[in-house]
Amino acid sequence: MTLGDKIAKLRAEHHLSQGDLAEKMGVSRQSISKWETGSSIPDLDKLVTLSNLFDISLDALVKTQEPKKET
Repeated sequence: MTLGDKIAKLRAEHHLSQGDLAEKMGVSRQSISKWETGSSIPDLDKLVTLSNLFDISLDALVKTQEPKKET
């Protein structure tokens, strides 16, 4: 799952429109749309804000695969 997919999924799970999330993040609705479509990536400070807002770790938000388990 891409970062954009995760943002869209988390936004929907929290019953937020792109406009609602944009307002909470201090960005435009177009920025949220670009993040969700993958045409741009949020800055680190915005990733931290998303992490806090959705109560998810940065690793879970930005990594595209599960960490490898040590044997």
